[in-house]
Amino acid sequence: MTAGLPPVGMAAELARAGGKVAVAVAGVDTADLDGLLPGVAFEAADVDSMGPNPWATSEPSAVVVVARTPTDLRRAVTLSGAFPAATVVGVIVVDTPPWCDAPGVPLSPGLGRRFLRDVGISRYGKNGWRVRVRFSQPQPSGEVAAAVARSFGGHHLNGYALPMAGLAGPGLADWRPGDPNTTFADERGPAPDRSGVTTSDLAIRTVPAARAVPAAKAAAPGDGWIDGRVPAVDHPADATWERLGSPGGYEALRGLALEPDAVPPVDERSVNPRGFLRTTTTGVADLAQHDGRWEIRHEDRTLVGLAASGGLTDAAIGRLRSLRGVRIAWRQAHTGPIAAVRAVAGLAAAGIPLLSDPPPPWAARALGPELAALTAAATEQELADDLRREEHSVRLRRLALAHHGTTARWRSLATRQGIAVPAGPTVSVIMCTRRTDLVGFALGQIARQRGVDLEVVLTLHGVPAEAPEVVQAVAAFDRPVTIVQADAGLPFGTVLNQAAARATGSFLSKWDDDDWYGPEHLSDMMLAQSYSGAELVGAASEFFYLQQIDVTLRRDWTSETMSNHVAGGTFVMSRSAFEALGGFRPVPRSVDVHLFQDLLRAGGAIYRTHGLGFVARRAAKGAHTWQEPVGYFLARAKDQWRGFRPSRLMEWEQ
Repeated sequence: MTAGLPPVGMAAELARAGGKVAVAVAGVDTADLDGLLPGVAFEAADVDSMGPNPWATSEPSAVVVVARTPTDLRRAVTLSGAFPAATVVGVIVVDTPPWCDAPGVPLSPGLGRRFLRDVGISRYGKNGWRVRVRFSQPQPSGEVAAAVARSFGGHHLNGYALPMAGLAGPGLADWRPGDPNTTFADERGPAPDRSGVTTSDLAIRTVPAARAVPAAKAAAPGDGWIDGRVPAVDHPADATWERLGSPGGYEALRGLALEPDAVPPVDERSVNPRGFLRTTTTGVADLAQHDGRWEIRHEDRTLVGLAASGGLTDAAIGRLRSLRGVRIAWRQAHTGPIAAVRAVAGLAAAGIPLLSDPPPPWAARALGPELAALTAAATEQELADDLRREEHSVRLRRLALAHHGTTARWRSLATRQGIAVPAGPTVSVIMCTRRTDLVGFALGQIARQRGVDLEVVLTLHGVPAEAPEVVQAVAAFDRPVTIVQADAGLPFGTVLNQAAARATGSFLSKWDDDDWYGPEHLSDMMLAQSYSGAELVGAASEFFYLQQIDVTLRRDWTSETMSNHVAGGTFVMSRSAFEALGGFRPVPRSVDVHLFQDLLRAGGAIYRTHGLGFVARRAAKGAHTWQEPVGYFLARAKDQWRGFRPSRLMEWEQ
């Protein structure tokens, strides 16, 4: 609820223009619109109940999209193909999280730019934004909404990888958030056509729970779906405890065939670990019942009230960042089983540390066995320790995003229906060394990586490929490897560029020969890239092992944030961005710093994720291109331990 919204400021202009304004709302009560647009004649449609033709007025004088949060705006974008064209388009977002950037209007080339006449961007209330765009002739208002949503999230593209999605029936915007390429029809179909072919490869449709076909199957004509070209998967629109009976109604639950694919996905580009705080000021809150819905309470104060759908927003996550964690009481009443699982999956995807008794069987099936077990794996005592708490957070976010994110959900649904999906991105690991004795160690670190399709470009800087250590290490390595030999006199940046020229992956990873990497280092980088949209992602430079004095230390870095710097031996960069910049500067040192600065000045973004999967080794002076004495690191340490003491996420056994 968003009662008491102040006037939007553009109301007088809209009233003077006359005619009727088409208003799309997402997460906002339509009863609040009279105060938002005083004196304006409008016709409102809610994206959560919107059909293919939501407004009777075909040529409104203006279109205004009102969303409670950027997450809600992304839901509106899902249905933006139904928004009419107009010369004046407004977008109001009532509440944004602290880490959210100011919006912009990066219209796609060829869609409205040459007709653009005026843009206004200003604050709305305490945490909101309003955008007004005026054109010389009517333009698709959905394109403006999509552009504003894109600017909030940091992604240059709104789309997802195949399959192309269709929505059949109202209340399905959560299934493909932020994708303006989604099309929709009524629950019987057919899917719309474009240029003689269907606009979707797979559809989700709204049906009563009693008629729902399990997610593993596709609806057939006998089930009320008339389009034989496009498989349709059912989503029960009324899977609430009120309809299913009391929380003990397990027979009804079994009929729902609850599993992860039955749950609306988490919008990973909005609800994700961004903004995570390592050190917090508030204790553990409770996910408890109030008026038939869940809310998150701490010391008799409500921090977040959950929607009936169980969906979380980025603004809600922002209000939970100061918590040590959230305790789940599964016995407390909530809207329904699907909503409950969706809420827990969203909290986990955002990296909110969770405490729970073992989930009931219906919840465990829908969460997935690994995530269900992990929600009950931590104790309040462990969450009191900053490092243990962050390790738990990382494990939760990995599982939740991998099994409940939008991309994962649609790939799973498509695969089960026999629809081909594109292969995931490939990573080329570029490792340059002058030390043959470390080649075996470095390749061993790369061999540990899991969850990614990778190749290695091993670059020997002034050392022979025939060296016994090199031959033995390469023979023992079971992944594709390309050896590049470079003259010892070439600058480091030039050598790295030679290696990149031999790489075939869609992403390039820079790797140090003497540092330690956790087995999910690369998969964590690719996960961070998927939810941040940044051209370059890397780990925080936190853990160091000072070999001279046998001490491990941890520095105090902020992670899960846009940044101007990451640990040089950890970053992963899109090949397209690397090539656009021309690669590394041909200099002997500081190649990472120059690359970072060049990318930022060119308009790219750098995202820094957690540093728990990387430990930098500092040996004797002269062994590294970055040379600082031991005292430099000790003076900046937040924690230190005797011996080699990496995070548990390194999975390291000496």
